[in-house]
Amino acid sequence: MHKTNIIPFVRKNLLLFLFLLIIIFLELIKFDSNFIENYYSNSFYNYSSYILLYTLGKIPFSVGDLLYLATPFIIYFNISRKYTRRKNIKNLLYFFIIVYIIFQFQWGLNYHRTPLKNKLLIEHNYSSKSLIKITDLFIKNTNNVHLKLSTSDTLPVIFNDNTSDIYNASIKAVKTLEKNKILNDYIPIVSVKKSLFSTPLSYMGFSGYINPFTLEAQINKNIPKIQIPTTICHEIAHQMGYSAENEANFIGIITAIESGDNLVNYSGNVLALKYLLNELYKVDKLTFDQLYKKINKGVLKNIQEARKELDKFNNPLEPYFKNIFDYFLKANNQVDGIKSYNLVVNLLVNYYSNQ
Repeated sequence: MHKTNIIPFVRKNLLLFLFLLIIIFLELIKFDSNFIENYYSNSFYNYSSYILLYTLGKIPFSVGDLLYLATPFIIYFNISRKYTRRKNIKNLLYFFIIVYIIFQFQWGLNYHRTPLKNKLLIEHNYSSKSLIKITDLFIKNTNNVHLKLSTSDTLPVIFNDNTSDIYNASIKAVKTLEKNKILNDYIPIVSVKKSLFSTPLSYMGFSGYINPFTLEAQINKNIPKIQIPTTICHEIAHQMGYSAENEANFIGIITAIESGDNLVNYSGNVLALKYLLNELYKVDKLTFDQLYKKINKGVLKNIQEARKELDKFNNPLEPYFKNIFDYFLKANNQVDGIKSYNLVVNLLVNYYSNQ
């Protein structure tokens, strides 16, 4: 490009150059997890999330879901027949750049904060012996809380039909902690709402999600009641700024287990036990068979009932939706993708081994 044309070109595309500078800045700071931890997650995000959760938390319906519904119309109105093709492409480019920048500033940079295992001084690996020991511990704990809720070790726990009670008890589990004993984090405001997309979420195989633009915790209202407490606690962990799925799983499980409500406690123990048993089955099937026999039949019935409820939504498209989410996670610093959920076993085994 001729020198005399550079300045007019820059002036004409000043907004695009500004966007590019912001994107370069965002991509550079992602390489410094300490910077993200100290200046974004524990500073900027604390204030920005508080304002957003305080504002939208008072609205009874999901603003984030409505925003997604409106997105196709927003895109449509950015494309006009009166514009040239180049102008329409430019408008679309600006739209997606703005969405990307808002995503990163609003929540996405949390994917690049200091890993939770580093803050808790947790080892990267664990031994088979430790896995067996902690699995056995969770079998005992799950059996104990099960007997507080059921009249017999062979009978499943009956969950109240009123899901509002379970929602309130789950949210209270977070609020009453004041300061999380593990993370020393404080979250005074939560925003948990039933998703307008619950049926599509069921067919996609998701129990809930955090809206990264509004920070509302969206819960699939079709999930089994035994999963409601841990799903809520998991999504609130995301609201606290823990984007990684294994970390949100860990925080959700621990928060549920430390709850004073037995149903919430039971939900946390059952989810942890399922993850531990799945991992033990892979590495030591003989020990898995031995420990499996120790689980109360009522606990197993609860797990089987939940699986049957979820099986109603099985469909051939679910793996494709999971693959899309897998790519999303990998693009956001979770190299294991959707398998990141299972990495909670490392956190559970090492954390409880140190207790």
